Amino acid sequence: MAKPQLYGVGIFVPVSNLRRSAAWYAQMLGLEIIHTDEPEAIVMRMNDEKVSFCLVRSDEIKQPVFPKNNYGVGQYFNIHAKDVEGMHRQLKAKGADVGDIEDFEGFKGFSLTDPDGNRYGVTA
Repeated sequence: MAKPQLYGVGIFVPVSNLRRSAAWYAQMLGLEIIHTDEPEAIVMRMNDEKVSFCLVRSDEIKQPVFPKNNYGVGQYFNIHAKDVEGMHRQLKAKGADVGDIEDFEGFKGFSLTDPDGNRYGVTA
């Protein structure tokens, strides 16, 4: 069977201030700017070059609520880390809004919220 032609994921993130958010994503997650369409958008990429975040300047940011479920999921995206405890310490030391580390029967994770309230899970 031939391999699919798909190779990555792009996530659109509503933000109120492009420069502030780009600085936050660079400092907290190590993303780098790969394209700018200021004042409307900035595209940033994760170090593996398979995931990009397009920060889109938005006037009214309303956070979507993940539907009630019995699986314990509360956000739409997880970011994977090799060392959850180390990443938690690092982000907390930088002043990030992080939740407590939780054990999910075989893997651990915590919540991470950006300055506009966009929420991610950080898991291993």
